[in-house]
Amino acid sequence: MNQKFNADKQNKIAEKFHSLHHANETLILPNAWDCVSAKIFEENKFPAIATTSAGVAWCYGYKDGEHIPPHLVIETINRITQTVSVPVTADIEGGYYRNNIEKFSQFIHNIIEAGAVGINLEDGHAHTEILNDVNHHITLIKLAKEIGKEKGVNLFVNARTDAMLLNTNLKNKIEACIERVKFFEEAGADGAFIPFVKDIETVAQLKQNINLPLNILFADTLNIEDLKKLKINRISIGGRAMLATMNLLKEISNEIKNSNNWFSLFTKEPTYAEVNAWFK
Repeated sequence: MNQKFNADKQNKIAEKFHSLHHANETLILPNAWDCVSAKIFEENKFPAIATTSAGVAWCYGYKDGEHIPPHLVIETINRITQTVSVPVTADIEGGYYRNNIEKFSQFIHNIIEAGAVGINLEDGHAHTEILNDVNHHITLIKLAKEIGKEKGVNLFVNARTDAMLLNTNLKNKIEACIERVKFFEEAGADGAFIPFVKDIETVAQLKQNINLPLNILFADTLNIEDLKKLKINRISIGGRAMLATMNLLKEISNEIKNSNNWFSLFTKEPTYAEVNAWFK
């Protein structure tokens, strides 16, 4: 399904993606896991789409946390970018080859050639309190930016820190996030992603002390209107949309297994013809 890489065309999409982080309106960025979910988000007029590492891994039968073979991540990105016309940014976890610079570099090359105009690059290890050495993470950020420049694409590097998972008090966690993001900013990162924030007061402190466009992962303890009032630049949902979809499928499964009422299978939209027309 590969199409020829076009640097000029892709860079225009990348610049559009950059601009969405500097607009007056908060960028609501949904996370897709395959072509169907990406297309549904595009049909609902989202200006850009992200992937979810968990969702992509689960689709292939792997655990989240860099268990999926990297070439399958690249294949998914390639298929999604050929299905939608809006910018696509890839959740690449820690880069899969964070401790092998040569392989990491090739992976970033491949991600860009697959059509991604942005990446999330996290300093954590599979949702634990283990974080990359900050200097090592700076090296990865710089390298990703350099590779994008070499390929003629202004790759949006969303530098993620998992410092909120550190085994310490909230004050120290916040300070660690702010300190790390300042280093990431100096390294050339385009945005800062801080997941696992549970309260709006912490979000406000982070926003006040971080210069980069700030990406917050939505949680059920946060309020969208409050986040917008703080002018949070980007809100993402991670694997939640896929989990909600799985919940619906679980209900359908229960219905057809345990009842004679299967009417939930018959929906008005989308129709078979509509979905089939989305694809080549």
